[in-house]
Amino acid sequence: MNTNTKQKQSRKLINLSLKLIGILVLLIATYNCNSTSNEVINIGYIGPLSIRATDLGIPPAKAMKLALSQYNKTKLDHQPQINLFIEDDEWTMEKAIPAYRKLKNEHDIKVLFISNTDGTMAVQNEILKDGVIVVNPLNSDDLLSTTNDNTFRIAKKTEEANGIIAIRIIELGLKKVLFLQYPNDFMTRATNAAVELLKDANVEYKVVTVNIGDIDFKEEMVEYKKEGYDAFVFFGYKELGYAMKQARDAGITAQFFGSTVLLDPEFYDNSEGAIVGTECCYFTPLDGNFVLANKFIEQYENMFNEKPTSVWPAMQAYDAMNLVLNQIQDLKDIKNTSLTFTDWLRDKMKKVRYYQGVCGNLLISENGSSKGIYFSLYQYESKGNLVQVRR
Repeated sequence: MNTNTKQKQSRKLINLSLKLIGILVLLIATYNCNSTSNEVINIGYIGPLSIRATDLGIPPAKAMKLALSQYNKTKLDHQPQINLFIEDDEWTMEKAIPAYRKLKNEHDIKVLFISNTDGTMAVQNEILKDGVIVVNPLNSDDLLSTTNDNTFRIAKKTEEANGIIAIRIIELGLKKVLFLQYPNDFMTRATNAAVELLKDANVEYKVVTVNIGDIDFKEEMVEYKKEGYDAFVFFGYKELGYAMKQARDAGITAQFFGSTVLLDPEFYDNSEGAIVGTECCYFTPLDGNFVLANKFIEQYENMFNEKPTSVWPAMQAYDAMNLVLNQIQDLKDIKNTSLTFTDWLRDKMKKVRYYQGVCGNLLISENGSSKGIYFSLYQYESKGNLVQVRR
């Protein structure tokens, strides 16, 4: 074999090697790209889907499904696929831990949304041990401000929202107030917040803690009428609809007030219409980003063939989910750090400033609470409908 022939063969081998190297580089790049796009993150939600306060569980669950559906349909190839798994806690603290463990053991969730304040507190040790980020999309209060660093609250502060009721009572010049209060943390804090303001204004008040499941208040209403209250505050759930009806049947004409849960359809049904005229603190598209909020409600109705029975829980949950999705979509950035997923997401959440959501422009403080959601005073006008009294 002559020298020229050997040189030609050598060049062919070099070219072939270069081509093979190029193909290998391309395959590695493709693998790396696909490995990022094939990333899957599982998220859990625990809320009341049965028994009580279902307006605080079902609409938020559907709003989160809507947000996730929109994300997965429009995400880029390098962004992770995200799945949502849902469990029912029946609005009780006792069901929170079993629900969380099921989500963690069966789906290895990295983020947990949970509506109930008591349930949020119950899972604190578990989520810290497991390195799970928790978001309460409905409640924010002084108790939740004591949670660990993995916990965020995308909601209006309970004490501030329900203080609106006390301010209204003072404005109307009412002098003797009865609170019927459900025995959980949320309603207890709502009552305490209102009571503190009434104390400062020298308004007489009485707080009665009702038993869970009570529906018969007839005898009590006879006594309350004798005591001469000119305002009744119903800080509880659908069972207090019976109390409203029984109060009117007893001849009580006092002004009624309530909390953020009055639009539960069973509240109206149990009251047989006595709920009409009740004033409450609430949040609607009028209080948030009106254009985005109405678009969200339209999309919600298109997806589920109904409007949310209670709009503020759905709006807050939609914003909370989208806010988290906006952070997780940048998951590829974690490759340039030495952070765990938990540390990375927690740091990103704390840097959120002026996220434009359906509830308004939101920001997250260093302690995990949010700002930018402002409730107003509303009056129950007809079944399922409120009219704004004032902001």
